[in-house]
Amino acid sequence: MIAYCVLLIWFWIYSKHWLNLLHGHPAKTAHVILWLGQTSTIFLIIYINFLGTTGEVNLFMRRFGIIIYFTLTPLAQLLMLNQHYIILNKNPEASINPKILKYQLIVLLLMLILGIISILLDATQNKTDEIENIVEWNYSLLLTLYFAGMIFIWKDYKLTFINITAEN
Repeated sequence: MIAYCVLLIWFWIYSKHWLNLLHGHPAKTAHVILWLGQTSTIFLIIYINFLGTTGEVNLFMRRFGIIIYFTLTPLAQLLMLNQHYIILNKNPEASINPKILKYQLIVLLLMLILGIISILLDATQNKTDEIENIVEWNYSLLLTLYFAGMIFIWKDYKLTFINITAEN
């Protein structure tokens, strides 16, 4: 999981530079996306570090870590999707496939639906540990499927990590 977190940090750094490249200038939203993504990843690391431990403080750290990760990551993804639509509208020549954007939008909407279901189950006191696990695992899967869509968006661009590190 720590390796996954390292990849996520690189993903958010790459995303910021890629969005700035497409905008042609440093975009404030790209910086916000970077901040949200990296902050969420730090909280995922906190969650991971307290897995398998006992005690009230450790339970709090696990809950707090995963709640922040599950909140900030979709927010960053939503902002990135919005940036994709803005870029596509300003520059129809951009190699961003609208079908992939629709796929990512559907993924985000399904995550929202799962979140609402989870809240309703909590409010009606119908949530069991089994149901909670089902909701969380499906939410995690959807969160990751959004990132898979980025592969198809980025495949036509030649911005490399070497270019990014040279800029810094």
